[in-house]
Amino acid sequence: MPLSIKKYNIKIILCCCAAAFLAGCATHAAYFRLDTSLQKEIKAFNGSEYLPLARVSDFYGLDYKYDGFTGTAAMRKGPNRIVVRTGGEKALINGEMVKLDRPIVSSGGALFAPLAFVKNNMGPIIGYIPPPKIPAEAAGPRRFTIKTIVLDPGHGGNDPGAIGRRSHSKEKDLTLRLAGKLKTILEGAGIRVIMTRDSDIFIPLPKRSEIANRSGADLFISIHINASRTRSLRGFECYYLSTATDDNARVLEALENSTLKISDTASAETSRRLDKTLWDMILTENRLESAQLAGSICGSIDESFTMGNRGIRTARFYVLKHTDIPAVLVEAGYVSNKYEELKLKDPEFLDKIAESVADGIIKYKREYEKTEGFTRS
Repeated sequence: MPLSIKKYNIKIILCCCAAAFLAGCATHAAYFRLDTSLQKEIKAFNGSEYLPLARVSDFYGLDYKYDGFTGTAAMRKGPNRIVVRTGGEKALINGEMVKLDRPIVSSGGALFAPLAFVKNNMGPIIGYIPPPKIPAEAAGPRRFTIKTIVLDPGHGGNDPGAIGRRSHSKEKDLTLRLAGKLKTILEGAGIRVIMTRDSDIFIPLPKRSEIANRSGADLFISIHINASRTRSLRGFECYYLSTATDDNARVLEALENSTLKISDTASAETSRRLDKTLWDMILTENRLESAQLAGSICGSIDESFTMGNRGIRTARFYVLKHTDIPAVLVEAGYVSNKYEELKLKDPEFLDKIAESVADGIIKYKREYEKTEGFTRS
């Protein structure tokens, strides 16, 4: 082949490559286009460009929640969710960990994300890749629904839990009875219920969390009966995950978590597929909903019948910490109080507690679904 023809062919090849490259660049540019009004929001931190997440979320219609307790922000749009943390170099996008090229920055009470993260990772979620059209008949149910609840009767088997001093009532028996009554009421309201145990067997704490996490359920409710060295203490309490705020909560936290010592699968915690940062991100997103669920349940106790109500409390119970859906733990009275122990042995009294807890759950469900996950006032 003559040299001139070879040169001509090489030029053609180079032109084709250049055209393909430019086309690829054009496609990438179309992948995400930053609105001009947001370009004015760009700030520089340590020589890199950042955007305020609250402003980006507001502009593109994401539900944005910031938890100052842990410095974590959760964003949702439809079925998609993004979770980031102040100073973190990772983000959680639809359950997958994504590494950032720069850390999340907090400034003036606002969180800022690297511009590259907004373009490359948030871009597909906030609207520049149109979702595939789904035929109306194939469309799934609305996302913001509560259809399935996991009930977790505490203790069981060789772990009796708290034992009453007067008639030696065992917590493991009372929680199972109460959970059974609650299950019947919830199922009557059209809610699917999964029990971590339905007989007198021992279920390790890691296994209880695993059941909840693999169930596809919407809520997790662990049921317990309280006890204290102060025998005058009585009443109903509902816990969600946060730091214990009083001595009684810290003691109870230690007692409930002590079951790990007799668990032959406790080592599973060290081999979890999610690292500590990822778990904390998930829990932060669920913590606000858990607090609202606890409030709804406690409010129903107040409204329904006369029982001492010690209100909403916080602690780092294992089953709350390692469950990745909104979760609460109820302490339905004190078996260490001789009067309350007698009441707890009365089937009619347990019926009333079950009815009140169920009423609180159903009220929460209605409000959650009405506001599409508490995203509308």
